[in-house]
Amino acid sequence: MQASCGSDFHNRTIALATGVVSQLLDPLRAKKLPGIRTKYGAEDSTENVMASLFNVRSPFAVRMLRTFVCVAMLVLPTTMALGEDGADASEEMARLYSDFLHYARIGKFAEAEANASKLLSDENVDPVQLMKLSDADTESIPTLLTLIRHTSMRDTAQKILDLIREGEFRERQDESRIINNIDNLSGTPQMEYNAISRLRESGEYAVPEMMAALKDVSKESSWPRIVRALPKLGRDGVGPLVMALSDSDPNIRRNVAWALGELGYPQATPYLLKTLDASDTLPETRQNTLDALQKIERTSDRSQMASIADAFVRLANDYYNEEGSVKADPRVPLANVWYLDDGTLVSKKVPTEIFGSVMAMRACEEALIVDPDNRLAISLWLAANIRREARLGMDVESAEADAGSDADPTRGEDFPRSLYFSQAAGPMYCHLVLGRAVADNDKSVALGAIAALDEVAGSTSLIGTEDYKQPLVQSLRFPDAEVRIKAAIALARALPKAPFTGSDLIGPTLAEALRLGGTTQIALVDSDSGNLNRLAGEFRSGGADVAAESNLAASLNRARREFQFIAGIVLSTNMTSPKLTEAVDMIRREYRFARTPIVILSHPNEEYRAQEAAVGREMVETIEANASSPEILKKIDDMLADNGSAMGGPQDASLALRAADALRLVAIDGRTVIDIRPAIPALIGALAEEEEALRIRAAQVLALTSSANGQKAICETALDAENSPAVRVEMFNALAESAKHQSNDLESDQIQRLVKQAADNSDLTLRTAASQALGALNLEVNEASEIIRNQHNG
Repeated sequence: MQASCGSDFHNRTIALATGVVSQLLDPLRAKKLPGIRTKYGAEDSTENVMASLFNVRSPFAVRMLRTFVCVAMLVLPTTMALGEDGADASEEMARLYSDFLHYARIGKFAEAEANASKLLSDENVDPVQLMKLSDADTESIPTLLTLIRHTSMRDTAQKILDLIREGEFRERQDESRIINNIDNLSGTPQMEYNAISRLRESGEYAVPEMMAALKDVSKESSWPRIVRALPKLGRDGVGPLVMALSDSDPNIRRNVAWALGELGYPQATPYLLKTLDASDTLPETRQNTLDALQKIERTSDRSQMASIADAFVRLANDYYNEEGSVKADPRVPLANVWYLDDGTLVSKKVPTEIFGSVMAMRACEEALIVDPDNRLAISLWLAANIRREARLGMDVESAEADAGSDADPTRGEDFPRSLYFSQAAGPMYCHLVLGRAVADNDKSVALGAIAALDEVAGSTSLIGTEDYKQPLVQSLRFPDAEVRIKAAIALARALPKAPFTGSDLIGPTLAEALRLGGTTQIALVDSDSGNLNRLAGEFRSGGADVAAESNLAASLNRARREFQFIAGIVLSTNMTSPKLTEAVDMIRREYRFARTPIVILSHPNEEYRAQEAAVGREMVETIEANASSPEILKKIDDMLADNGSAMGGPQDASLALRAADALRLVAIDGRTVIDIRPAIPALIGALAEEEEALRIRAAQVLALTSSANGQKAICETALDAENSPAVRVEMFNALAESAKHQSNDLESDQIQRLVKQAADNSDLTLRTAASQALGALNLEVNEASEIIRNQHNG
């Protein structure tokens, strides 16, 4: 019965392999490719085709036979091991996967999707088996990648690819497989060769078992071959090997040092230097270590003989910057951080996206053990910690506990937040962290550093001529709006008294925060009056304000005078004074418009002018002159989003309130170097926002600015019966405060309406607030008499 069963399985395997080959041949039958003796038609059986292949020597036939053999070798051992039920499942998986690929390749996506859905719906699908099926078809992965990138089947193909990757991952770390391959190193040369190939596939997962074997005296005869196999593991083995250098076993240390030299990767250098410096390093190990450093130096073409601290800082920088030689494999979700625990190599798995940050922190810690005052190590550790939190989805500006930290097992439950460490380190280190963030254009690290500076640094610590203090001011030009604004808030809250480069940017940047939505305001220039009027009408019909003029100066002057925040500037290729490219450069020289999106209307036969003005310039896009206003606004919105300047939502509402508070602090102080006048148009615009708290704060700031337009805007908001009583009372209070600072700048009709409110409003609270504002204006005409007369009732 057993023989019969085995023969049956063998026949089933051959049938399965034949079925796979059949799927490969289907498209070839239709093409009737030459080079094979039979003329294939739809009626030809796969068996006949295969028989013909055995009788030819064409490269095509060889490839087909190789595919057949691979499939047969793949499935036969599995089916023999699984038994009847398992064999059925294995055959079904192979059929579904083969059919999926076949139909996908010939563009029959519905059929391909159907087979893939059946495959994925099986809760017992074996990722390892699927991986082996994929390996048997060398075009399998390229096909999946094509489907993911270019077809509607991207989600399904991605799920299958993820399963294949999972199979690879399981296969690599199978402990029994690794131990078996280590034992096979002592076999015949072919067995040793195959074992090394399999151990290389296991990579870093093979190292702990190989170290254990080197400690097992019963395997002493195998030690030379195990040691010889260590460098064959490749780059993947370096992580656990450098940890093994700290093992107390001198045999391990000596052989690992040799292996790291053979591997030649510079990431081993600081650990080798540490070994070289250790007092308990034996002479032979010391020599192997020196030899290894020399080999790495030759391989990397840079000197490896540095101080231990400097070497670890250099490695930390490589990890932080995610250089290719130390970067975690982005194809897998988790990466291993290796430790030596009581002589045993163990790993902690962290999300791949934080691996570089975690390893940078570890390297910095090693540097600080030998050089506690190393500034670069301290600042880099702080930056890596902030980035680690950000990539875990944590708020880097908060000191509160966050469940996101649970994803990082390298840090204990009581590990404080990054803000705690940054604040404790002090302003100098926060500046160094911010400098790195500005250089890297790293928003999250910048926000973490600014948050700490805002809490712990005063004016003298924030601003100065020292090089390390420059990043905060440099952040005012950061591409992301949130970073710019928070840097401006921190600088404003410090109330600096002495002038410094960049102080003129604070007011306009705080004004940027006050834009939450409101009316979209556009500057439009087009010498074609018909197109100018068409677009102006479209913008206004859509609820936007537009300064539409035939020349640039007139449009921008109107915008400066009437608008609070210009969302975008629309230029035309038919401009002559100035010419288009000159106009773009001129606009960019004015800070207010330095990051304003510019859309160029390309008129017929003038496309070259549009391209000339747009190429090489940030936030400049072209569009056909007959484009609609919604199409232009979409261009503007896309540019704002792509450059980190898109605003709106609860986060920005909070930021606007903080900016308004900072402006009020500056206004109350009255002696700072910060000029808040550039923010006045934005403050006036904020009076129309839906957020009542922002409207009130804006009015309170305007009341201190001595702005005639500001006072008039406050009065209009107070007199508007559509506003809530609470807002109107605050506006009357702000109007009174404004009157105390700058006397009366109201229009006569506003005064009359104010008198009426003070005299006749049925709401006593509103009437009282209006009367206080009226009194503060100290009008020459005795309005008090009119109010008293209105109370007479006979």
